Amino acid sequence: MSSNSPPHTNSQTHQLETIGFLATGIAHDFSNLLTSIVGQTSLALATLPQDNVARFHIEKAMQAAEFAAELTRQLLTYASSQDAPDELIDLNELIKDNISLLNTTLLNGVSLQLDLMPNIPPLEAKRAHFQQLIMNLIINAAESIEGGMGSVLLRTGQEMIQENEHRYQFINTRSLHPGCYVYFQVTDTGSGMTPYQIQQVFSPFFTTKPSGRGLGLSTVLDIVNLYKGGILVDSQPGLGTTFHIYLPLPTHLGTMPNNTTLH
Repeated sequence: MSSNSPPHTNSQTHQLETIGFLATGIAHDFSNLLTSIVGQTSLALATLPQDNVARFHIEKAMQAAEFAAELTRQLLTYASSQDAPDELIDLNELIKDNISLLNTTLLNGVSLQLDLMPNIPPLEAKRAHFQQLIMNLIINAAESIEGGMGSVLLRTGQEMIQENEHRYQFINTRSLHPGCYVYFQVTDTGSGMTPYQIQQVFSPFFTTKPSGRGLGLSTVLDIVNLYKGGILVDSQPGLGTTFHIYLPLPTHLGTMPNNTTLH
């Protein structure tokens, strides 16, 4: 289904740690700047009459600034999340929350579709980790759609991984421990990737997009590895891309309900 790619080397891990320290410092400064931008924009809106033609553009600028401020807060939360407690997280609700945020500015012109399996069991993790995971995958999918006209499909479900499972070739590991996994899939109608690009896509600073930063998917890989999950990537040039993320249930929730349908 996909080609294997080795986990991060020690040098890559050190590089990511350095990036993390740098990003945290920048995020603090950026947060202060955004506070000023939002404040000044609010004052500008307060002085304009409701029928002023400039209000629409200023309101869009306010939405963009608030979106950037939220992303900055998430980055700071992620950077300091090592001390945060694990909690039970409803993946479906977390997806819906992030889509509401992204719809304000980023995904204009991109249609979002949901296919969320009802009543999937909760995952035990740090909320900031999973929020970063979801945001990065959605942003990556949206940015891959040239011209902003296309769609992103988000799907969740459950699957039982058996002993000596050979159906899948996980990019970040040879196999997963047997048990019940919740999966999260992001499918886009973007430009797709070549086999070489799939091999490199999780490397720091690698990007297939002119406006890309090359760090989001590297963070995705680190988070999935941290929770002993698996990643599959299906993609062909011109035919879009699907990222499949498999995350293990906590041991006390690691059995499927009797009425669960395997996907």
